[in-house]
Amino acid sequence: MMYRIFFSIFFLLFALNFVHCKPPVCNITSSEYEGLNFIEHNATMRIQIVRQKSPFEQQLNSPLHEFGLIRDWYEKPKPSNRTNDTVRLYRFLNNEFYGKIIVGHPGQALNVAFDTTWIYTWLLSSQCSALEEIGCYFHNKYNHHASSEWKPDGRKFSVVTDGVNLTGFYSYDNISITHSSVTNFNFIEMTAVPKSFIFNKADGVLGLGWGTGSGYKTFFAALLEQKKIKNPIFSVYINRNHQSNAAGDITLGFADGRHIKVDYVDGKYVCDKIIYLKTDPLPYWQFQMDKVLLVKNPKNTKAYCQTKFPDGTVGCKAVIDTSSNMIIGPAKEITDLHNEMGATKLIFGRYSVECDKINQLPPIEFIIGGKNFTLKGPNYITRFSYRSLTICVSAFQAAENDQEETRWILGGAFLSEVYTIYDYHNHVIGLVRAA
Repeated sequence: MMYRIFFSIFFLLFALNFVHCKPPVCNITSSEYEGLNFIEHNATMRIQIVRQKSPFEQQLNSPLHEFGLIRDWYEKPKPSNRTNDTVRLYRFLNNEFYGKIIVGHPGQALNVAFDTTWIYTWLLSSQCSALEEIGCYFHNKYNHHASSEWKPDGRKFSVVTDGVNLTGFYSYDNISITHSSVTNFNFIEMTAVPKSFIFNKADGVLGLGWGTGSGYKTFFAALLEQKKIKNPIFSVYINRNHQSNAAGDITLGFADGRHIKVDYVDGKYVCDKIIYLKTDPLPYWQFQMDKVLLVKNPKNTKAYCQTKFPDGTVGCKAVIDTSSNMIIGPAKEITDLHNEMGATKLIFGRYSVECDKINQLPPIEFIIGGKNFTLKGPNYITRFSYRSLTICVSAFQAAENDQEETRWILGGAFLSEVYTIYDYHNHVIGLVRAA
């Protein structure tokens, strides 16, 4: 008997010790950056799972059970206005990230890329003929004739650059994402897209660029204006599981401390510190990166991104791309980087490595704001398999036009290790190691 009591006490103490050792959820507070005083841990959205009481428990616990009345059965929760939201992201071939939206009334479901490098929201139109435009094949399309809320705009839209042809016209309709919706929103119905769009899972793009000064009201700006979102911030989390269809999430109106890396240092848990960067006055989120290092060993490193700017600083410009997994850089530097890791050139500017050597590939460090963000082989190499064929492809890709040559574009391979927070009003971006 004493043995059982002793064992029970030991087990209880062990279990309690295990609970106390669980890493904490990081609290994102105003003390870290004055401009983000509205990012508070208690403002984040949580979904609590509650076990429903049995009829017998309700009878016992209800103060009205003696009168045969069960309060829990007829009292309904009071509705409250939602001031934040979470959009689930999905992964397609580990090369594209997209989410789901509902357009018009009755609602039409489409897949869109939530893209921080774009300010415009555009959707494939039912007027995009698959007979004339190959890129329109195998996609959902928006039919404005089927929506009672559609309104014409009358303006045309056209972008023709570097062989890319995007042509369409502006329209107004309602767009909903999970629990939040924007009414009478101005977007583009696209009637012509590049042929390569046939390989995309997304049916369009929802632009999350800054947009100020462009004359176009972005979707996030419309959410704020219509008071569907209270705090002017959003954040992006991409998970590391390349095999899962679930890619991560975008939180609108808050940042989630659960996505921040926690280290165990000197007997206590320490949340990784967020760095905040002022971004350039452009429609998209561009900032300065210190350098990129390929580390073969502590004594053998090679530096990239080393442009000297007029103010005397050295580095390069970079933008975050939340729609794609690729990391794009100047062609000469990307080619050299692949040569250093022993990669082999494929078609479409992609490179491959031997699959059994992924864990032996050198770490690649991105130094931003003096902080080191490190990618290892499994972060920047994706394994594709089809029947007996397996190929391992690098996420790094050389720039294809002059604009891309002037900066690095950091996509999902980078974001798998970095949680990003976007301050829409102050045009500030926060970066922290992802959990």
